Amino acid sequence: MEHTPNLNLKKPGLTDNILISDINENMDILDDAVSELQKGNTSIPDLETVDKTLTGAINEVKNEMTGHVIDPMPHMFVDNGITYRWGFRTVKGEPQIIYEEVAK
Repeated sequence: MEHTPNLNLKKPGLTDNILISDINENMDILDDAVSELQKGNTSIPDLETVDKTLTGAINEVKNEMTGHVIDPMPHMFVDNGITYRWGFRTVKGEPQIIYEEVAK
């Protein structure tokens, strides 16, 4: 019998006998894993946020997006040594790219 790499769930082969107890053990493992994710306390190393819990990562992204929505020109670029900030807005339903030079 093989096992999954992450949760070590039992994977019966085509010729293995399937036991209800194996299925129940797999269900318990899955239930525990989902429960930890629902609580938001499980660390997820691949998250590209400072907080590695699901709840923390969602809140971190939400806070970044809130600031992004409030500031109409949250992006910056440099052209010939001059720094500009830029963003988007709509005027009468038409999208526009807006930018301005950043004062030194």
